Amino acid sequence: MAARERTYFELTLKGSEELAERTYRLDAKVRNVLFMIQRGVSTTEGILENSIFPREEVVERLRDLLRGHFITLQGAANGAGASNGAGASGTPASAPEPVAAAKPQAEPNEPPPVVYFGL
Repeated sequence: MAARERTYFELTLKGSEELAERTYRLDAKVRNVLFMIQRGVSTTEGILENSIFPREEVVERLRDLLRGHFITLQGAANGAGASNGAGASGTPASAPEPVAAAKPQAEPNEPPPVVYFGL
């Protein structure tokens, strides 16, 4: 079984605008996720570890942000054109792969749970 590539989130212009001007009046939980991504906590694992909110709520907020085009999902090593994984409308060019949540390396026999961002 091949290892999955690491994926990360990036703010879109719409997400940056919300943080700077509160244009879309998003709630505190959603803005918290945007702030983490802006400050460099851009992986699913990092966001889940650093958020004060329950895991299920954070995953749902990430899905909402993806659907609303406030963030995009990028792959670390997609090959040529990896820096722009979005299509013309700003949506991901293909369906994102499931993103696995990280567990400490001390438990190598237990696979990490998988978080799906099905769009």
